[in-house]
Amino acid sequence: MRSKYERKAQKILEEDGYLVDFKIRPSSFRVPRGYMVDFFGLFDLCAYKLNNPLRWISIKGRAGIPSTHRQAIEAFKIPLGNIKEIWSFSKKRVKQEIID
Repeated sequence: MRSKYERKAQKILEEDGYLVDFKIRPSSFRVPRGYMVDFFGLFDLCAYKLNNPLRWISIKGRAGIPSTHRQAIEAFKIPLGNIKEIWSFSKKRVKQEIID
């Protein structure tokens, strides 16, 4: 099941003209050992818009962004023309960070 933050982020992106893909998460009791439910084990959404970089987005809720998760995304190498992002949600706003 997808989190409300993932659905909210998808809606924001689609309103901006992006096509959004996400991994379907099987129910936890059926997940095979070693099965990755995120893209590359890090990203929740992939957003595409013609003539724009491909966006790989990790979604975090109100608990914030763990430093180990940020470090894993920073260490993950992607090709040119792609952007890594982390979005976190508070009660009133969405914080979007581009990770180099």
